[in-house]
Amino acid sequence: MAKRVTRGFADKAAKALKDNKKHCAVCGEAIELVKHVVTMTDPTNDSIRFREKMVGVCGCNRNEIYK
Repeated sequence: MAKRVTRGFADKAAKALKDNKKHCAVCGEAIELVKHVVTMTDPTNDSIRFREKMVGVCGCNRNEIYK
């Protein structure tokens, strides 16, 4: 039977302080993922469709995404 390894408080605190986010190569800011939804209208059917995609947002493209 394998021995269970317990972590101490120092290991838990070090893991909480570690930054696991990806950073932009241009501005150095952390990249956060947001869902970008674009509405598309079809004039022939008078219907509305939604195009959704996940976009990484940082300081470089924030103004383009949040219009």
